[in-house]
Amino acid sequence: MIFKRFKGIRIEREQWLKSIPVRVVEDYTEDDNGIVTILVELEYRGLIGKIIKAISITPPPKYKRIVLDKIGSVVWKMCDGKHTVEDIIKKLMSITGLSRRNVELAVYHYIKTLVMKGLIELKIPEK
Repeated sequence: MIFKRFKGIRIEREQWLKSIPVRVVEDYTEDDNGIVTILVELEYRGLIGKIIKAISITPPPKYKRIVLDKIGSVVWKMCDGKHTVEDIIKKLMSITGLSRRNVELAVYHYIKTLVMKGLIELKIPEK
């Protein structure tokens, strides 16, 4: 089962920990410090898109840059289809020294945000 967007879908904690996040957007760069910058193509649709195109003197930008912090970059690089959410949590616990509960909550919200923005998909194992 693959979820592209969270829309009121509830899964058990054990399933979530075994889930595998996979990047949908592969256009990103990494600097010497390990900081990731994601390039996301912008879509101008509907009425707002027509208005932006009509009133713009210069063409609207085609891409948006999202610069992640150090921890976000670690999570992003681990969303490669090989690591589970559990693996990501363990890695961040070793990096930060925070408790499992704190790291698990932070990872949950971060991954949920990435899924809702369409940057990753979550492969959830069957029960």
